[in-house]
Amino acid sequence: MTTDTTPTPEDQRIIRADQPAEILAAARVAFGTVPRDRLLLVGHSGHHTRPVLTSSPLTELVAESGREHLEHHLSLMREKGCTAALAMVVLRDGSEHVDPIELEDWERVGAALLLDTAHHLLPDPFDLYPLWVLGAGTARQVVLEHDEVGDGMSLWVSPVQQLEPFDHTRAAMDAVLEGRSVRPDLPGREVLAEVGRRLRLAPVAASPADTSDLLTRTRAALSRIGARRAGSTGSDEQFMTDCEQVSTMLSALAIDAVHWELLALCVDHGSPTPVDREMLFQELTSDPTRRPHDDVCAGGGIYSDLLLLREAAAAAMHLGHPAGAASAASAWRGLTAVLALLAWWNHRFSGAGEMVDDLLRHDPSSTLAPLLETMIDTPIFPAWWPEA
Repeated sequence: MTTDTTPTPEDQRIIRADQPAEILAAARVAFGTVPRDRLLLVGHSGHHTRPVLTSSPLTELVAESGREHLEHHLSLMREKGCTAALAMVVLRDGSEHVDPIELEDWERVGAALLLDTAHHLLPDPFDLYPLWVLGAGTARQVVLEHDEVGDGMSLWVSPVQQLEPFDHTRAAMDAVLEGRSVRPDLPGREVLAEVGRRLRLAPVAASPADTSDLLTRTRAALSRIGARRAGSTGSDEQFMTDCEQVSTMLSALAIDAVHWELLALCVDHGSPTPVDREMLFQELTSDPTRRPHDDVCAGGGIYSDLLLLREAAAAAMHLGHPAGAASAASAWRGLTAVLALLAWWNHRFSGAGEMVDDLLRHDPSSTLAPLLETMIDTPIFPAWWPEA
């Protein structure tokens, strides 16, 4: 099972097990994105220990090998020192409408699979308590009860509890006060798709040495495009200039060497020493001092801007000017690979896996995708791990 993993912030050591909205909000702030159709586990090793959040897609649980995926997920948590976990099944985003039959299936069948698998995990059981099922703005706790006579078990489902809105949770309020990202979705996605549909990409004579300057100017252009979307004033001439800057960046990203340099710049961001371009992977897997800056984590400024560029590349690849479609496709593949590696570096193995799946769907002949897939599924861990 591919998982996203992150410790909670150092000053947030207590997560109330009886407040599902707070658990969901803490995960949303920690991952920098809205958990949607996910299994969230808050691993710990008893009271007064720092929680570790993990996330994985529900689609893997309902697959034929769902039990094996879950066993692998729990084993990875045990390797991180966790002996138990709070568990949460999030259907849609927890507040959106869910078919009552689907909700009941997860309360009964899905919850039973989770609890039974954890109970029989070898060499020792892994305690999942409490287990919450969230959907349609409600939360229900599910407990696997052992019969007093015999080896039978039965499920107990709690009465329905209304789910507190995200904006009303303490986790959200604290995040706002600390200046942390609580954005519900990537702003500007639609306008960048529209920009991409208008682009006429052309080959450019870019070199890796140009990448830093290109990225700086493109991020400024993306900021102005976003401001225009929000209603700020701006001339049509400036908008066209910004679109041309996005086009130049995407054209440059059609060059393989620029992909690699872009990743290296993300690794260098906030670091006192530049990473050796020839030994980049080796450093990320062996040097624990190589830690990602907040800007290149999910929800961070650079990461979000790369997602926007990927949105523009996708539109240019499918609906843009035909002459530039090939360049747009190369840029999209490069951005997808960079984002997958950044997600992996941040212990977001599930998010990285989804990027690789996208890459394989659009480019089955990709030579990089199998390498990325091996890194994520094995998994090969980045060297750094934030300790409590």
